[in-house]
Amino acid sequence: MTSSGVIHLLETLKKYNLENDKLAEYAILWLSYKLNKKPKNNFTNLNEFYTKYIVNNNDYNKIINDNDNDSMTYKDIINKKKDLLNMNINEISKFNGLFSILLLLYILIGDEYWDSTEYPKYAINFANKFEELNKDSNNIENSSYNNLLSTLSNDYNNLKNICNHGRCTNFPSLPKIEPKKNFAQILEQTSESTSSSSSILKTVIPGLSTFSVIPVFFGIAYKTIYKKKIKKNKEENGT
Repeated sequence: MTSSGVIHLLETLKKYNLENDKLAEYAILWLSYKLNKKPKNNFTNLNEFYTKYIVNNNDYNKIINDNDNDSMTYKDIINKKKDLLNMNINEISKFNGLFSILLLLYILIGDEYWDSTEYPKYAINFANKFEELNKDSNNIENSSYNNLLSTLSNDYNNLKNICNHGRCTNFPSLPKIEPKKNFAQILEQTSESTSSSSSILKTVIPGLSTFSVIPVFFGIAYKTIYKKKIKKNKEENGT
């Protein structure tokens, strides 16, 4: 069952001393991957699966590693990235390709009998898919989507560094992550621009209201009106 598979994955990855945040991200990505392979599921986001199969499941209340000082349960670890559970399942499933390729690369490179001619095509495939996701409209600064993309990018680069110092070379480089600004940031920038304009007005208007400036201002206005009247009188007299 998918739920028990999450526990098995957490147990396996914990042996590699991954940080709990990363454990949570990979467990959730794996859950998305498995659910996506079952087209009959009716979940719109992973939180629905979490509520139905994990919240009241006693197996998730067990401590993941008795020798670990943090004494965290499986559920505690998943909860560290609970925001990912609220992502639309169609959105998070876009990462299934990257996730599966990355795991495959780790397996290939960890196998002493691996065929070193096989990895380049997977690495190139990863880089191509990464570029697509980087350009996706969901890649918004500080979003869950953007954070997942960053995690996969970091782990790919770590694998690339390990591999380049070992038996393989020529891992393609990934493009720089270029998230779009979120709506709040755009509003903030607009507000700053408006604030700048307002500050100019706030500086000018109080200045005009001081006693020393008012006579000058009205003096200029009076001279302008007076000149217009003289010009008009001359035109009338001329006719």
